[in-house]
Amino acid sequence: MSHFECDSCGACCGTFPIFASAEDDEREPRIAEEGKELAPWLQTPEWKHQLYPLPFHEACAFLDSSKRCDIYPTRPNVCRRFTAGSDQCQEARRRQGIEALRADTCVAD
Repeated sequence: MSHFECDSCGACCGTFPIFASAEDDEREPRIAEEGKELAPWLQTPEWKHQLYPLPFHEACAFLDSSKRCDIYPTRPNVCRRFTAGSDQCQEARRRQGIEALRADTCVAD
């Protein structure tokens, strides 16, 4: 199995909707400050706040100018599950006009 290393392109943070749970909010209080709380009838165990897309943001509000996550240690669970080199990662890169992660950027497990 191959393991791809994230190259910090930020494509995942500005391509797909990003939602955070109440658990994420407890771990990282800035989520409630920066995100939009969903209407109660839209909330699920995984979705309490929307972090992207939001008006006037081209990517998640926590993506810094270096395309690094400003809350990486306390990032939402959906971000923790996102895998570099996955089909979803490669699709985000494609939509952003970024070359796919190549085999020479991965390390065999």
